[in-house]
Amino acid sequence: MDRDHAYRDYPFADGHNVLWELEGYGSDDRQHSSRLLGREEYLRIRHLFAAELGDDDWMMAGGYPVPAQLWRPVQDLLGPPGFEDGLDYFLGARQNLPDGRIWRPAPDFGTPPGRTPSP
Repeated sequence: MDRDHAYRDYPFADGHNVLWELEGYGSDDRQHSSRLLGREEYLRIRHLFAAELGDDDWMMAGGYPVPAQLWRPVQDLLGPPGFEDGLDYFLGARQNLPDGRIWRPAPDFGTPPGRTPSP
């Protein structure tokens, strides 16, 4: 499959069809808070993380700690609800396709042009 065709068939190009979640966990390892972020909200805060983590590829897979020094800037850009002392926060991505299906490349797809977020 040629590279241009793979890019057209890759649904997560430029952060489309991705939903980000800001989660707060307590010392009991339970999730105590959760806030879903759409693409526009993510675009407002990504520069806060980019300086430390580099290009946007980092945000397409895995979860990343939100250090306490970023709490105020994130809250200033996103508004309430705020952060709670005693919780550890993480920001992670997952698939958010319009029809709710899960995308996995077909066996003949080749290498996707970007990371594939978790379902």
